[in-house]
Amino acid sequence: MSIVYRDATPEDAAAIAEFAGRTFCDTFAHLYPPEDLDAFLAAKYGADIQRAEMAEPLTRYFIAIEGDRIAGYVMMGALDIRVDEPGALELHRLYVDKDMKGKGVAQALTDEVIAWARAHNAPALYLSVWENNHRAQAFYKRYGFAHVGEHKFMVGRVADRDFIWRLTL
Repeated sequence: MSIVYRDATPEDAAAIAEFAGRTFCDTFAHLYPPEDLDAFLAAKYGADIQRAEMAEPLTRYFIAIEGDRIAGYVMMGALDIRVDEPGALELHRLYVDKDMKGKGVAQALTDEVIAWARAHNAPALYLSVWENNHRAQAFYKRYGFAHVGEHKFMVGRVADRDFIWRLTL
């Protein structure tokens, strides 16, 4: 398995949008009524949306490519969740294709996010993780992230309980 890691470009936006929607559905689609899932996907994962996010000054997309396909990606940037810590940054999304889980892709992407946040002299890195995503929580614990709060993550009209986690840098 040969994986290439690189920064995403606007030309990657359509592929990232498709990948993000598919991997979100692989993991979570069974939790939501179709109309709420469709509303969420339309609001978060369109090529134009991804391009607009990439254009934001502090936002960075970093992707893992295997052959001609995306194997995983991470989106990082300014804080979007409600915490009050000047200079802190956020790991917004970490998505890995289901057949790539357990193969080091998530680790490589997370290592890049942490290095990026440290390069920006952030005091901390935050993320949000669904309360019942125990695999992700175990992964983040290995990095030293700690549960510091919670918030509602909206998927259409459905409010999920997400935990807010913090890593001191």
